[in-house]
Amino acid sequence: MASDDVQIESVFRDCLADFPWRRAHDVELIRLHGLLASNHCLVAHEAHAGIVGFLTLERRKAYVPHLFVHRDWRFCGVAAGLLQVARDMARAPLLLDVDSQNERAIAAYKAMGWSEKVGLLPPREGQRRLSGP
Repeated sequence: MASDDVQIESVFRDCLADFPWRRAHDVELIRLHGLLASNHCLVAHEAHAGIVGFLTLERRKAYVPHLFVHRDWRFCGVAAGLLQVARDMARAPLLLDVDSQNERAIAAYKAMGWSEKVGLLPPREGQRRLSGP
């Protein structure tokens, strides 16, 4: 929902602070708003906290351009829940790219059964392509 955009942006900005290798935040925000306008967006909402995580999904490609969880809610099952709903919507195993320097996220994905995908479409520079279970 468009009314969620402010909270989604807040989670996104919070997460970007943890990723100093990411390019200028204004460029990242422009990309996020473009994805929100053109893709499915799933949110994790907690009654007393509001939106604590979100995922954007290119359903036809079963591709997840963004998955971000507020730092206070990481390792609580938020990402796993969002990914399960996205997988159900896409009706296929999901693909995503993760920053190569984001070792915690890579470890979390691998713990959930994700694996590195090598193929015809390489990820953007500085990222690794993962395929979901």
